[in-house]
Amino acid sequence: MPRIPLAAAVLAVPLLGVASFAAWSGPAPRPAGSAAPERLAPVLAVPVTVDTLFLGGYARGSFAEAVRELSSDLSEAERAMIGRHLDKIFLPVVPAEGMGTGGRLRVAYERVARPDGSTRSIRVLAAEAAVGGTLHTAFFHEGAAAAGYFDALGRSLDPAAWAQPLEVARVTSPFRMDRLHPILRRVLPHTGVDFAAVYGTPVRATGDGSVAFAGERGGYGNLVEIQHPNGYTTRYAHLSRIAVGRDQGVSQGDVIGYVGATGLATGPHLHYEVRRRGQPVDPLAVSAGDGPARDLGYDPAWRAERRELGRLLARAPTLLSRRRP
Repeated sequence: MPRIPLAAAVLAVPLLGVASFAAWSGPAPRPAGSAAPERLAPVLAVPVTVDTLFLGGYARGSFAEAVRELSSDLSEAERAMIGRHLDKIFLPVVPAEGMGTGGRLRVAYERVARPDGSTRSIRVLAAEAAVGGTLHTAFFHEGAAAAGYFDALGRSLDPAAWAQPLEVARVTSPFRMDRLHPILRRVLPHTGVDFAAVYGTPVRATGDGSVAFAGERGGYGNLVEIQHPNGYTTRYAHLSRIAVGRDQGVSQGDVIGYVGATGLATGPHLHYEVRRRGQPVDPLAVSAGDGPARDLGYDPAWRAERRELGRLLARAPTLLSRRRP
């Protein structure tokens, strides 16, 4: 059975990713004799490249095995990311064995690459799996209120609500754009929510995804960032210890670290962020959304976007008939 190579990228856009969440913009007035505030690390602009790629053909086994068979020119980390995303996207409609004894798979996805060429994150834009005589299609859609995956009829494929990062979550500092920073003594945006917790409390992933970053980052201290298949990312900061590695797959509820006070923190707590297309949103508002997005039905905007994504998916390689080995 032949392998169908990954098609060439059709879009490549250089962007700048910011490696620190805030910048020091000058000294703040302070009373005479008071100590100078601690300064944040300078902002470091890191170029990234965003491109759109396609894969497709006849494959068998789990989604991870199918992607590995159809895209030998990709890194193992990138193939694993795509496989995990497909597992999550098709979970409500495709059996756990994925492609099973064989079927046709086509995928159009967006990739964000680091300066060294490694894959930072991926997002499946559209996918099609013909398994067991049934054609399953998934389209990514971002509406005004939420983002997620939908089938060709506009029915949501997102099966689970967001979980809490801590078993007991008590908010000590909410999401707001004008908070007085307790250490810097400046009014700065607070782009997440702070939860009170005892040092060493396990911190859990609030949804399935892939670890995009795990390490130390400026005022965040020890940080874990997870990219989720529905277009969101979550951040877990000030950790005392990190329990996952970059590019690792995680499931909702997995322990990804432990509460600490690293970075700019007055004491042990968890700083938790949710970002949508890179922009911070209130984590409590997202959690209150009760998980799955609504069915789109005959929404005109959705129907237009579905047509565009269908045309994009049609560019993925395909195999009309199976050749026997």
